[in-house]
Amino acid sequence: MAGAVEQQSVQAGKRTRQRDSLLLMGTIKAAGDYARDTQSIRIRNLSSTGLMADSQVAYDLGAIVEVGLRGIGMVTGEIVWVRDGRMGITFRETIDPKRARQPVVAGSDEHLRKLIDLGKVRRPGLRID
Repeated sequence: MAGAVEQQSVQAGKRTRQRDSLLLMGTIKAAGDYARDTQSIRIRNLSSTGLMADSQVAYDLGAIVEVGLRGIGMVTGEIVWVRDGRMGITFRETIDPKRARQPVVAGSDEHLRKLIDLGKVRRPGLRID
C-alpha cells in the first residue's frame, strides 16, 4: 500500500530529481531575443534538470528561454508551468546545481602587475631632479 502512495505522489508532482531549496538571483531572456535586455529572476529551487523562479516578466508556456546562473553560465530551457508570478523551467541539458551555490571569489590581479613595472611609472610632465 505504501508503494502505491509513493507512486501516486511521484506522478502527481512529477518530481524525480532532488531539488535544493535556495534563494539565488539569476537572469532570463527569450532565447535568441537580442533586442531586449535580460530580466532578473529569483531562483527558489534548483535541480540538475530545472528550476523554479519568481519573475516580474510573464513568459508563455512552452517558451524557450536562456537562464543565466552564477557559477554555471547560460543554460537553455523551456517554460513548463507558470503560476502567480512563478515559473518552472526544464533545462535542455543537465547541470551541476552545486556549482551555483559556490561563492564567487575575486581573482588575483597578479597578471596586471606583470604588465607594468611600477618602479618605472612616472606621471607625464613630472620632473625629478
